[in-house]
Amino acid sequence: MVASVLVVMIAAGIAWFVARDDGPNLVTGVETAATSGQESEAGPSQEAEDPSKGASPESEKQAEQQAKVLDALLTDSRGSRSGLGPALNQLRSCTDTAPALETVRRVTDARREQVVQVKALDTGAFDEGDGGDTVKNRLTEALTASFNADEAFLTWATRQDADCDKAWSGDKDYQRGLAFSGKATAAKRSFLELWNPLAQRYNLPKRAEHEI
Repeated sequence: MVASVLVVMIAAGIAWFVARDDGPNLVTGVETAATSGQESEAGPSQEAEDPSKGASPESEKQAEQQAKVLDALLTDSRGSRSGLGPALNQLRSCTDTAPALETVRRVTDARREQVVQVKALDTGAFDEGDGGDTVKNRLTEALTASFNADEAFLTWATRQDADCDKAWSGDKDYQRGLAFSGKATAAKRSFLELWNPLAQRYNLPKRAEHEI
């Protein structure tokens, strides 16, 4: 009888010791795991909400240099265009047609070279918002249309110099030149919508259609 009571008491003591020793550790382990899981989930979420923004100083400097190269090409295009209007007036009025023809030829050659140059431009440093490829494509379209107009006017001017005809307005090559000139003007407007904000950003002069 005494032995039985001792066995029961010993068993109860062992059960109490196990419950006291292991219970809190098991609970604490579960809580720690849950807490750890919450923290690991919160960490990436907070990092994702704070991405790095803005171009690096090196990229911005490269974009500025590319903008300056493009601006120099625009300045060159303005210079080559300056004598075209007076030369066409001379050809229309059959006055000093030989030097006027040379001017139209010079402008056409210069425009051809500008188309080659703009196609070789690197505008890759402009960020996505600036649309570097779009800027380049619109300028290429504008200068190509201008070149096509100059080439058509040159064909007319060559014939006009050889045998001047004051009834020039109906000439097919002259009319073709006017048509390409209209396309060039529309393309220039489209280009300037993107270019002028970029020019302002990099402290470069804004342009108007007649300056290209």
